[in-house]
Amino acid sequence: MEDKDIIAHLEQISHPGFDRSKHYLLCSELKQLYVAITRTRQRLWISENTDDYCRPMFDYWKKLCIVEVRSLDSTLIQAMQTGSSSDDWRLRGTKLFNEGQFEMATMCFEKAGDAHREKWAR
Repeated sequence: MEDKDIIAHLEQISHPGFDRSKHYLLCSELKQLYVAITRTRQRLWISENTDDYCRPMFDYWKKLCIVEVRSLDSTLIQAMQTGSSSDDWRLRGTKLFNEGQFEMATMCFEKAGDAHREKWAR
C-alpha cells in the first residue's frame, strides 16, 4: 500500500493478531463480501449504519477511487431504482418458460406487452 501511495509511511496501523476460532464470523463476512463484489453485474450497494467498523475499508476504497460514499436520501433512492425494458421482461420470460416456470413467464410476457408469448406461456 505504501508503494501505491495509498497509505502514508508514518500512518499507524493497528490490527490484532488473527485467531481462526475468534475471527470465524469475520471470515464468513469477508467471504460474503468477496462473492458480492465478484458477482455484481452493474452496481453494488453497501449500506452501513455505523462508521466505526467500516471506516478503514471505505477509506481504503476511497483512496483507490473505486467507491462513492453517499448519504441515504431521496436522490440515492431514485438512483437505486432501475426500470426494466420490454426486452428485459421478454428475455426473462423466455428464460423462465424454458425452465418450466410458466406462471412467472406469463407475468413477464404480460409486463413486456407481448400478448403472443403471454398466451403461449398460459
